[in-house]
Amino acid sequence: MTQHENRILTSSSPDQTAAFGGALGSVLQRSTLLGLVGSLGAGKTNLTQGIGEAIGIARTDVTSPTFTICVPHYGRVKLLHLDAYRIKDGSEVDELGIDEELEEGSVIVVEWAELIEEFLPQFDVMVTLQATDEHQRRIEFEARTEKGRRLIEALPDVG
Repeated sequence: MTQHENRILTSSSPDQTAAFGGALGSVLQRSTLLGLVGSLGAGKTNLTQGIGEAIGIARTDVTSPTFTICVPHYGRVKLLHLDAYRIKDGSEVDELGIDEELEEGSVIVVEWAELIEEFLPQFDVMVTLQATDEHQRRIEFEARTEKGRRLIEALPDVG
């Protein structure tokens, strides 16, 4: 893929951020790797809650995996929710078995993706969340693969 496909949305609340995640979750395919980038409180977990809800996982079951690093959830597809904030090196990433999980069809969402990107396969979509004020978030979906481009194209209008 030579040109990245991007889509930028603006969220005015945590519920709207989750709705954007739900829109992405509604078009997700098996074996998809999603990266989330954003500062503390930017909405990474809210977005993941929406993704989970769209694939049949209760929103309240999806919490930040900061201390557990990786939490599996089961809906229409297996969702692995990773938090890379506390990962120190590539050997810890290897222990997670990301390649094997993708081969088995899991959808993997990685918070703080930029911290371990060099140790992972190519992200299909990188999502950057940025607080523009106390309540508003700028959310950019960037396709990194052909699958990611198709996902972004298939995103329904939300808002």
